[in-house]
Amino acid sequence: MQTAIYKRDLVSFFNNKTAYIIFVVYSLLSSVMAFFWGDFFTTYNSSMSSFFVFQPNILAIIIPAIAMRSWADEKRSGTVENLLTFPLSNLNLTVSKFVAVFSISLIMILFSLPLLITSAIYIPIDYGSVLCSYIALLLTSMVLSAYCCLVSSLVATPAVAYLLGLLGGVLWTNFSFGNIITSLWHNAPFYFDGILNFSNNYQNFLNGQLNFYSLIYFISLAFLLLFYNFLVVENWRAR
Repeated sequence: MQTAIYKRDLVSFFNNKTAYIIFVVYSLLSSVMAFFWGDFFTTYNSSMSSFFVFQPNILAIIIPAIAMRSWADEKRSGTVENLLTFPLSNLNLTVSKFVAVFSISLIMILFSLPLLITSAIYIPIDYGSVLCSYIALLLTSMVLSAYCCLVSSLVATPAVAYLLGLLGGVLWTNFSFGNIITSLWHNAPFYFDGILNFSNNYQNFLNGQLNFYSLIYFISLAFLLLFYNFLVVENWRAR
């Protein structure tokens, strides 16, 4: 049953023309930012840094469009009541919805592989750094997918879910929450700023470092968001 819900969400997404528009927009934004803003052709891109450095902002725009219908559409159409009657635990329902959105995000990221293959023809690629950067993309997608699923469960319409998902994603990837906390909490440990900032943790991977604390940062944040989503589903069943 859990697999059935996962497959249903995937099929529902790809049966909609919007899915292919989203993938095309992702590819276009990635190319434009890497080629024109990142000077991809004029800099030595053995680690493809000109491509990866803009990906968080692109994912913050695109993933909310993937996840906005996850729960909001179920609530709008009234099918969420039927969903809650399935012999599935609240945890399984939450995870099924999240994994469907995350899987679509991973498929979308695969559209960047032709750029890697083409680059490898002309320049020697540092595959270790590229692998670390792709791990950073997967972790970023994981957190944004969990966050946007949570937002979709809290609002009634996909449009509102998209706007709130976009706002939260842009704030997370661009603002220094570590600085905010340390400025409010003057006795905070000095390393809080670096540990809690997205840019610092993301950059660790772009530098070719599989940093343990950065892994924990992304994974724990995704689990926390999924836990809140689980509580929302629990509240629906308790009514």
